[in-house]
Amino acid sequence: MSKLFVVGIGPGGLNHMTFEAREAIDKADVVVGYKTYLDFIEPLLAAKEVVSSGMMREVERCTQALDIAAAGKVVALVSSGDSGIYGMAGLALELAEIRAEGTANACCGVEIVVVPGVSAVQAAASVLGAPLMHDFAVISLSDLMTPLDTIRKRLRAAAEADFVVALYNPRSKGRVTQIEEAAEILIAARGTEVPVGIVRNACRDGEDRIVTTLGEMLSHPIDMFSIVIIGNSSTRISGDGRIITPRGYEKKRGAVKSAGDGLAAAGAATRDPRSLMFCGTGSDVGKSVITAGFCRILKRRGISVAPFKSQNMALNSAVTPEGGEIGRAQGVQAEACGIPPHTDMNPVLLKPNSDTGSQVIVQGRVVRNMGVKEYNGYKQEAFLKVRESFQRLKEKYSFIVMEGAGSIAEINLRAHDIANLKAAEMAGAPVILIADIDRGGVFAQIVGTIELLTPEEKAMVKGVIINKFRGDVSLLKSGIELVEERTGVPVLGVLPWYKGPSLPEEDSVALQRKPAASGSAGEAKLRVGVVRLPRISNYTDFNALEAEPDVALTYLESPQAIESLDLLVLPGTKSTLADLQFLEENGFADAIRSFDRQVAGICGGFQMLGKVVLDPHRVESGIAEMPGLGLLDVETTMLEIKQTHLVEATLLAAGQEIAPESPATITGYEIHMGDTVAGSGVRPFARIETRSGGEAGIVDGAVSKDGRVMGTYLHGVFDNHSFRTAFLNRIRRAKGLPEREAAAPTVDPFDALAAHMEKHLDMERIFQICGPTITG
Repeated sequence: MSKLFVVGIGPGGLNHMTFEAREAIDKADVVVGYKTYLDFIEPLLAAKEVVSSGMMREVERCTQALDIAAAGKVVALVSSGDSGIYGMAGLALELAEIRAEGTANACCGVEIVVVPGVSAVQAAASVLGAPLMHDFAVISLSDLMTPLDTIRKRLRAAAEADFVVALYNPRSKGRVTQIEEAAEILIAARGTEVPVGIVRNACRDGEDRIVTTLGEMLSHPIDMFSIVIIGNSSTRISGDGRIITPRGYEKKRGAVKSAGDGLAAAGAATRDPRSLMFCGTGSDVGKSVITAGFCRILKRRGISVAPFKSQNMALNSAVTPEGGEIGRAQGVQAEACGIPPHTDMNPVLLKPNSDTGSQVIVQGRVVRNMGVKEYNGYKQEAFLKVRESFQRLKEKYSFIVMEGAGSIAEINLRAHDIANLKAAEMAGAPVILIADIDRGGVFAQIVGTIELLTPEEKAMVKGVIINKFRGDVSLLKSGIELVEERTGVPVLGVLPWYKGPSLPEEDSVALQRKPAASGSAGEAKLRVGVVRLPRISNYTDFNALEAEPDVALTYLESPQAIESLDLLVLPGTKSTLADLQFLEENGFADAIRSFDRQVAGICGGFQMLGKVVLDPHRVESGIAEMPGLGLLDVETTMLEIKQTHLVEATLLAAGQEIAPESPATITGYEIHMGDTVAGSGVRPFARIETRSGGEAGIVDGAVSKDGRVMGTYLHGVFDNHSFRTAFLNRIRRAKGLPEREAAAPTVDPFDALAAHMEKHLDMERIFQICGPTITG
């Protein structure tokens, strides 16, 4: 049988060729190859027949080599590097297979011998030091044979999996954007400080080496003769300027001992002493409040701290100074840190608008509405934004306090999780688990949650907090001892039910605890009812009303409860038309129209009070038009762009009439997709002076001519103490109740919460878990 050697000659220097490669060329009668590669081995070609051709003629060269071998000569087909890595071996075998179709000979009568060599990635790695000591991915950026979309997917997957990434064919005269896209994808996953090596002409004449960072990579020359190697989360630059990706031997030797060793040894991210994550055994166990309290504890110690929740599904949202939308809890936590809220603190926000779908908001801006399956497919892209946002916060603040979502033991959701332990792994953050004893079965919550975790996940959990306890803590001693023995995780304290100043709540579970209307309230109370819409949003608008000593605020589940109210409130909603339809179908609409006392509508509730709501672009649902409740002479049209702004406003004449003696200036925030036009039957409520720091000068809201019905787009209007007091005093006078004076809270709720936590938790152990950033 004739013989064809497919020879990998290494990076180009004769000194890097293997003995087997030299022997194959020595045995060959004919040597076939790309002219540039043949020049590298010219001293070995004396007395050989040489067949050469130029770039892009691989199929032609391979065909010639097979033809010559089939004619009875021994042939060496030359590849640079390794013949089986982006080399000629695969093409030779494919073409031989095609030739042999229909015959009994697998390789068309030619024996094909694949001779390995030193690949370009190996050569480049040796020049740089030891960047490939752990798992790595090699990706060619050439789209001549691989579709660009496929290249992008491979880059994202490698970036997310924390592989060291080696890039072949990074740039040529006609291919300049791929390396820029690759940099963007990797920066989003790893930040800008990851070490990068660029090697040109590795291990041959003209060799050049650059050690830089991912953020500076594109400022250096890169061409088709370059190999680019990007480190992973543990890659570092040694004292002599070489790149090292640790394999983990130091942990095996016991040289590094830390609470994060179990995770690191399992191949996950090493612990980062600049972050801590509070996760839960379920929803509404107190994660948001404890995160806010810990933020304030660190602030009081002089530490620059910021909150972070990678993905938040919330009914309540907040607006950042730059006009982005995040979960309300992260806005509150930023306040506890003493810093302005930013979209990086909650890069992914989901606002449910149906049983199976949500509006997806990424880094403060609406992407689109997605069902569960579509969003699961989108999560990989979303997680790149999560990494990007976290990295920016980490570069700006000394410590990041992270919050999980729901339960960390939802094993059916593990593959798609970007909110809990995957985010903690990304950050290298130790985890403290929070359990709610008020709902019962707290020890089963703790043990069951930890038992359902993988060994790698268990290693991340460094402590447990039992929250919302009422009673004698000593009664829990035996249970705590059993939990610690069973799980190996210490209980860091038991937090009694917090009776201090309230903080805004997070989600629908908290809303379900709100009292429904009943007939039991005393006559000495103002009776305020908020319609519990199926798609209610930002119900934190009414926390300040609920906190008034003489207000009995309830959430209405039936229209019969409306008749006894002093104030009826229509809250915000994520789907105005669908909730209008709910009001009509369930008897609320007629009851609201018949109600003859004070009515207030906030945002979507304001839109419902009008004559009609139009949705020509089907922004919210499949309903194009719905008649409103007809209590205000306004018409609303849904637009495709959401308005999200922090605002300062001035009460106009009608606004001051319904809140007499209130200062004219109020603040709030807008989150809406509707544009409302007022008719002659109403007067404007306020004038918005500034939006997101810029001048606005536009009117907001509407008040009926008799002052009985008012609506506004301003969320948080009742958080203005003087306005709220004046507005309620007008209703108090009508009912014959004593008026009250406006009084802002005298106790900082975050300081009170921090003191509560410091009193009942083992702060020394928690600080040890956090690491030297806190204890040093």
